[in-house]
Amino acid sequence: AFMPAEQGGVLWPARGPVRSVMVDEERLPLPDNTVDRLLMMHCLETAGGHARGLLREAWRVLAPEGRLLIVVPNRRGIWARRDTTPFGHGQPYSRGQIERLLQDALFTPLLIESALHMPPIDRRMVLRTAHSIERLATRASVPFGGLLIVEARKEVATPIVTGARQVRIQPATVTEAAGVRRSKALELPLEP
Repeated sequence: AFMPAEQGGVLWPARGPVRSVMVDEERLPLPDNTVDRLLMMHCLETAGGHARGLLREAWRVLAPEGRLLIVVPNRRGIWARRDTTPFGHGQPYSRGQIERLLQDALFTPLLIESALHMPPIDRRMVLRTAHSIERLATRASVPFGGLLIVEARKEVATPIVTGARQVRIQPATVTEAAGVRRSKALELPLEP
């Protein structure tokens, strides 16, 4: 578990060898294109002005077509508005905001769902109905859950060119990381 140095970290797990480390979230200690799945929890909302850099770093370490799973506070949900909840700190996101942020970082959002529909109320009678409320709200696709759960895919962009001309494309670092080395730019003839 990588924990942002600015936020601080905890020893995890409580028993056995420690498997957590504090890191600079914009310089993960992993090689390029090596992670198939990456989970970000309590990370993006506390990144502040570093959110784009954090997502670009996630893009760097993910393998081509790798998946990014993000759990962030939902701007429309009540959990982001209460300081006493785990999601009441940092930047909450709307569906549109998280979608644009991911697209700017070259990810394709595949799924954006809301969860945690139960209000943050600590009353025994209300808590007994929590399972039913969650199940009903999920089935009804209620957008007011406390969290957004997002799945996105890393995209390796290719140029889109119109017209009949030749385009010079520099080899991508993804190709080099996959073990294929090219010394010259590719010449691609395009048809109208």
